Amino acid sequence: MARVTCVANQKGGVGKTTSAVALAAYLALAGHRTLVADCDSQGNSISVLAADGALEEADPGHPVVTGREHLWVMPAADFHERSRLRQVLEPLHADFDHIVIDCPPSLQGVATAAMVASDELLIPIQSEYYALEGLGQILAQVSALREDGYQRPERLRILLCMYDDGLRLCRDVASDVRRHLGDQVMQAMIPRDVALASAPSHRQTIIEHAPLSPGSLAYCAATKEFLHV
Repeated sequence: MARVTCVANQKGGVGKTTSAVALAAYLALAGHRTLVADCDSQGNSISVLAADGALEEADPGHPVVTGREHLWVMPAADFHERSRLRQVLEPLHADFDHIVIDCPPSLQGVATAAMVASDELLIPIQSEYYALEGLGQILAQVSALREDGYQRPERLRILLCMYDDGLRLCRDVASDVRRHLGDQVMQAMIPRDVALASAPSHRQTIIEHAPLSPGSLAYCAATKEFLHV
C-alpha cells in the first residue's frame, strides 16, 4: 500500500515542485518505488523527470518512465473533482511504495482533490512572515475538509525552505512556526541554494545536478526524517 504525500502551498515560488521532485528522487535512491503525480497544469515535475519521448504517449492517470531506477512520473492535472484523483491513484497503490503529489499553487480544484487523496500533507514555506499568513489559509482549508467529513490528510508536516541562518528574519520565522506548530515542523530546513534553482533547466534532479550541494544534503536529511515518521 503506497504512502501518499501531497506537497501543497497556494503560493507560487516557495519550493513546492523542488521539494516534491527532490523528495521523490531521494526516496527512489533509497530503493522505494516512487511515483510523482504532477497535478500542476504547468507540468514542471513532468518536464524534469519524464524520459525523452515518454510524454508523447503520456495519458492522464498513467505513469511514464523517467529513465531513473525506482522513479516514475504521471500527468494528473485534469482530476478536479474531490474523489476523482483518489479513484485514479487507488489502483496504483500496489505498484508503488510512495506517491508524491505535486500540486498547483492553489487551494481549490485539483489541489483539494490531492489533499483528500493523501495520507499526509507536506507544506513547503519560505522563511518569511508573509509565508505565515499563507500557512494559516492552508490550515483553515484542512479544517474545512474535516468539517465536510473528510478524514484525509491524516498528518501534516511543514518544511522551511529558502532558509538563511545569517538572517535574523529567517531565524525569527523558524522560531515562531516551531513555537506554534511544534513537531509538525520538520527539523530539516532547506537553504537558499543556486543549485536547486538551476537543476530543472538541465532536466535533472538535485541529486544528479549537484549531489553534495547544501540544498541536496538538506533534502537528503529531510527525506530521512520523512521516512521515520
